[in-house]
Amino acid sequence: MPHRDARACLVSLLLGVVVCAAGCGSGRYTVTGRVTYPDGTPVTEGSVIGEAADGDRRVMAQGDIRADGSFTWGTLKPGDGAVPGSYKVAVLPRALGDSELAQGMKPAVAGKFTNYESSKLSIDVTPGGPNRLDIVVTRPGEKEQ
Repeated sequence: MPHRDARACLVSLLLGVVVCAAGCGSGRYTVTGRVTYPDGTPVTEGSVIGEAADGDRRVMAQGDIRADGSFTWGTLKPGDGAVPGSYKVAVLPRALGDSELAQGMKPAVAGKFTNYESSKLSIDVTPGGPNRLDIVVTRPGEKEQ
């Protein structure tokens, strides 16, 4: 009997490995872009986040904005890409501290860009790519061009 239990355990383990190998392949594709203001100046800090529906669950991807305004999305770890789908997108500026707010500093991005619905930003991530999302945002109080 112990031999049979060991065999069943080994078969279960091998099936798990096969299923994971078939379904756990990255299945994620590179998404890059740049966040700038209308004059071409880059937004230098913050995050670009995306949300897509995958059946009944939500899939999230995000990337930190670098000093040159560029970003690369990741799903499980930074830069590992996003699964295919239609993503709603938002840009989140770096959060300001109390002392910065007390000095009258404002966020780097107008509030409408921080919400999926009001930003009206989106991207369809596809296996064939290129999956590039260049975003032009305004500062708080600035008129859109």
